[in-house]
Amino acid sequence: MSSQSASPQVHASVLQFLMNNGYMESAEAFKREARRHLDLLPASQVSDDQLANDMSHLQIQRPNELMDGDNDYFSTLVADYPDIHYTNILAIAVEPQTLALATSSIDKTVKISTMLSSGGISQRSYRHHQAPVLSIDFHPVISHLMLTTSMDGSSVLVDTSFEADFGEDLEKSGIHQILKDHQKYVVRGVFSPVDGKFIATASYDRTVCIYASDDSGLPKYKLVKQLGPFIGNVETICFASKDVLVIGVRDDNYLHYIRLSDMSQTKVNMNATGDDWVSFSPICISVSSDGSQLLCTTDHESGRTILFATGETRQLQNYYVHATDNKFATRRHVWHPSGLYFYASGGDDNSILIVETKTGRIVKNLTGHQSMIRSIVVDSNVGLLSTGYDHSVKIWSKPLDSMIR
Repeated sequence: MSSQSASPQVHASVLQFLMNNGYMESAEAFKREARRHLDLLPASQVSDDQLANDMSHLQIQRPNELMDGDNDYFSTLVADYPDIHYTNILAIAVEPQTLALATSSIDKTVKISTMLSSGGISQRSYRHHQAPVLSIDFHPVISHLMLTTSMDGSSVLVDTSFEADFGEDLEKSGIHQILKDHQKYVVRGVFSPVDGKFIATASYDRTVCIYASDDSGLPKYKLVKQLGPFIGNVETICFASKDVLVIGVRDDNYLHYIRLSDMSQTKVNMNATGDDWVSFSPICISVSSDGSQLLCTTDHESGRTILFATGETRQLQNYYVHATDNKFATRRHVWHPSGLYFYASGGDDNSILIVETKTGRIVKNLTGHQSMIRSIVVDSNVGLLSTGYDHSVKIWSKPLDSMIR
């Protein structure tokens, strides 16, 4: 149930419940965020009977548009690669056609690793940036076109099928295009889904750059719009569809939806109460495979992650996972392909939680990483891939007996 549809009496009941049970910090936060509803009521105690009645209605009126989990998710560690890099790993992606792994490290390299049937690894190393690479993405159609973004402020398009001439520096080969329109870290770069017509890059210079491709076989991209400056650093971006980009900004209570056909912008308030209080920042957003839901991981100490109806302020569910006051924690999530679960990292124990979307129930806790997890990604053919500061890449898939069935 969204707080927009709840009566002032129900808000008062929730507040009374928090106070009765000693959740004083939560009560103070609730009073602040729900004050426009609470102001409509005189200060009075809510009876236990009234509290129980209101809370029961609150449960009944919750939206019923989320589906039950089916117990089908990636949870078994099937591969562990400790020697792709020997330093902290920052990003990981899967090349969609060959299923090769692309990883980046603080040593400024990007490595393409192909897993051999013998159990070994065939590697190709690139060094196209002057600083570590923070994100990697592949073109959805031209799978050998890779996008990397870096702390050096640049984004590079790489043709991974390029064969270097004899004597040529292999680590510098394959550069297709270099984009240099940001002034600070480029924390994320993504191709638009389906056709890869657009590229969006997000930076700590508080801007987002939108590039459009030409019609050549191996496309070149041209800057068509630089959005911003926003109120804070741009932390996260994702495509809601092939022509709608969503932007999340530090210290901003709005998600910014950009329609790329005309570059029009719609601001959607993340506060269900409609006020402009900033109590958290979005640090990871992604849209479900059917495009109907947007998942937003925040930097709040409670580990709050919010499920929105895409394009709306309506909150379908709230989750509290990996609560920590560690300001250096890197919180990330990825959807399971079914949308019935998502995977969340960022806790102090370096684990990955599998969360049922409908209920918020933690169905599995994946352990094995020894240091902070920096990047997670899901590929329906490979499974869940995770990596980070323990220098390892781990692959989680389904138990063998479930795959046989």
